[in-house]
Amino acid sequence: MYKTLTGDWRFRRADQGDWMPAKVPGCNFLDLMAAGKIPDPFVGMNEKEVGWVGHADWVYEKQFTVTAEELQADAVYLRCDMLDTICDVMLNGHRVLQGKNCFVPYRVPVKERLQVGENTLTIRFYSPVEYVSAAYKKCMTPMNSNGQNGIVHIRKPQCHFGWDWGPVLPVSGITEEIGLDFVDTARVAQLSVRQQLQGDGAVITAKAQVEQYGDCTCTLQVTCPDGTVLTEKGTEAVFKIEKPELWWTRELSGKDRQPLYTVSAVLTAKEKELDRAEKRVGLRTIELNRERDPYGMNFQFRLNGVPLFIKGSNLIPPDSFITRFDDKKLEALLDAAQFANLNMLRVWGGGYYASDAFYDACDRRGLLVWQDFGFACQAYPFFLPEFLENVKTEVHAQVQRLCHHPSLAVWCGNNEIEDMHMAWVHMQKYVQWTEKFFYEILEPEIRAEDPDTPYTPGSPVGIAHNEGVYSDNVGDTHLWGVWHGLQPMQYYRKRMTRFCSEFGFESLPDAKAIRQYAKPGDYALNSPVFNLHQKCASGNDKMVYYIASRFHLPRRFWDYIYLSQVTQDTCIADATEHWRRHKGQCNGAMYWQFNDCWGVCSWSSLDYYGNYKALQYGARRFNAPLSVSVEDSKERFDVYVLNDLNARQTVTVEYELFDFVTGTLEKEKKKLLLPPVENAVAFSREMAPLRKKYDLRRTGLAVRLVQNGACLQQKTVLFDQEKRLQLPGAKLHTKVEIQKDQLCLTVTTDRFARLVHLESSRTSLPFSDNYFDLLPGQSHTVTLAADPDCTLRELAESIRVKSLSDVPFDRDPLHAAAKRIKVYLSPVNIGNAIHHGKLSKDIQL
Repeated sequence: MYKTLTGDWRFRRADQGDWMPAKVPGCNFLDLMAAGKIPDPFVGMNEKEVGWVGHADWVYEKQFTVTAEELQADAVYLRCDMLDTICDVMLNGHRVLQGKNCFVPYRVPVKERLQVGENTLTIRFYSPVEYVSAAYKKCMTPMNSNGQNGIVHIRKPQCHFGWDWGPVLPVSGITEEIGLDFVDTARVAQLSVRQQLQGDGAVITAKAQVEQYGDCTCTLQVTCPDGTVLTEKGTEAVFKIEKPELWWTRELSGKDRQPLYTVSAVLTAKEKELDRAEKRVGLRTIELNRERDPYGMNFQFRLNGVPLFIKGSNLIPPDSFITRFDDKKLEALLDAAQFANLNMLRVWGGGYYASDAFYDACDRRGLLVWQDFGFACQAYPFFLPEFLENVKTEVHAQVQRLCHHPSLAVWCGNNEIEDMHMAWVHMQKYVQWTEKFFYEILEPEIRAEDPDTPYTPGSPVGIAHNEGVYSDNVGDTHLWGVWHGLQPMQYYRKRMTRFCSEFGFESLPDAKAIRQYAKPGDYALNSPVFNLHQKCASGNDKMVYYIASRFHLPRRFWDYIYLSQVTQDTCIADATEHWRRHKGQCNGAMYWQFNDCWGVCSWSSLDYYGNYKALQYGARRFNAPLSVSVEDSKERFDVYVLNDLNARQTVTVEYELFDFVTGTLEKEKKKLLLPPVENAVAFSREMAPLRKKYDLRRTGLAVRLVQNGACLQQKTVLFDQEKRLQLPGAKLHTKVEIQKDQLCLTVTTDRFARLVHLESSRTSLPFSDNYFDLLPGQSHTVTLAADPDCTLRELAESIRVKSLSDVPFDRDPLHAAAKRIKVYLSPVNIGNAIHHGKLSKDIQL
């Protein structure tokens, strides 16, 4: 029997104050907000006003009753799934647990400390800021570029202390389930499951570890997707699956839900069920190919033997106060990932390990997960025996919890520790132990629980510790030449990396998001509020820098949102399509970052409040498993068809040269048959004849992909930056139809309309398409689902449609030049440009 202790608690500052009501799961910041003691840290300048919270100790307390019948149990355990972080747990005045790692779920026997009737559970959380300060004085660590020095000493999300996209809000509290587990006769202490494909069949191996106080029977079962149940008696069994239903990603299966097998361990005595444990597995193989090939050393995922091009993004904690992230928000997050045609999400190592609910949902949906261990951007004191043992406990707990999930594609040791090691090269003990832990210690600890899932020591990674980390011909890279390196947006075409798991570009969040945390008086990129909600040094100036490289600068603040987002999308699309065109040499593009943890100017495609940026819509196009792409230069353009589907595809490809005002100049189409997971070049044209024949300042290229009579994609290419072209004023007409459960909007233009943008002031729900181009006389229909918070009529009245020609620009070139020079003159930007802007050399193998 299990008795939850979540719900109503009380809390107070340890050294002062009266008791206040608290909610568990939760944290001190949320409880202080609910009590009216602090303002919302996400609004305005409030982050600065709540800094004292992390410096204090906090006490949480709950009274509960236990009956005499409950105490007749053979054993009683206190279960604490996540205590954040350093704490003493007292039960009726006796200390039963010292918490020291929020990534370790605790389960401690407490029967001897319980009493019939009223009991009191008290948890004192010690200040994470003060704990880190004291630990840093005892053991110096390298300087932390993201905030407080020494945070590596505490095993909690490192981003709680601030990052270049996140606030400084180091929470304390009970952030997951807590309760009492009463054991009658026996319990399933652990259920281990392993699956393997063998020939045309598969085997599932199940093993139950049973904590037993009396006689009982253990039954192991496998429930197949079709409902068939396989049963064996005992604590160990091998189940043979004759015709397995394989687990695939959504794009390879073509299904929204993937087949899963439920493995159960059931304990019974005298026909009474005592305990049950279940895990769901998918039958598949996942490999990380690191073999040598003609290009160097590969970094390629294979699913059931099929080579994948990974189209992914990096996931940060979805809220600085994680307990607010509920199942509804999780489904919306993963809906957004699949809307963007992602086949993998990377759970970044400076936050939390992903939850059970997250992995269960990815299993169902067919979405692969790259899981970092909880180490990021700094050197950790693995040479301290207590710290090392604490981390090993964490590794075993997380690997046990997650290793059975079919969505788990790789364990990654850390984020960017090797990449940044030059910052602490003078502290050789840290350098040596970084290599020792990630290259010698960690993988054997993983293999004790998980013999199968691929492992990579870090990201980025080369061929050995600090060898080839920056090289394109081996391993996995993080490329920041654009943005930090101030390189032009097409810079990534120079990089033929084997796999890029980080590259990014900042933009402003949606206008609705900005209104959540800023007031009209704050609507300026250099206002105190916007500077506080921009954590990357010179970030707002860099957005202007890149906007000015392509457009004249806008006169209105709100147009900076629009232009920053379309510039972000263009950069990420250009890089991703370049690497997709060279699939085989490059095997993955995972942009930084997918989401936000608060209202902020950042690299995300999905803002904290759930609004889709232009990059979300762009990713849906450039990540589409069957898509069209153009490689253009001053000399030529080539039209590619990109096929990531594991089936032959018959398509028709068309290109059209068009005048911005009059429309079609010339067009050609061709039918192609593409083999599974292979690309093809449909057209190649030299640019010199086109320059002689047409005025390219008023000419564009449109390419279309057609299958079974339906246009799957249309993309346009312009032959220069927009500010140098003769783009016409476009008159848009929007027809709005109110249907049963959605709006249907058809947008028509008279002339070429660049970057047509639809927005609603009433909903954050996404349009079916957005930020698209329309050729002269062309129409495009998009839909918008009904929002329960308003009527369809109100939703229709909230729609606004514009294109680039509706933006009033400041056409003074000196104004734009001054903005760009300002970025160049920043010492931080100069240093970053030198480090990130250089082209790497291939490492010799």
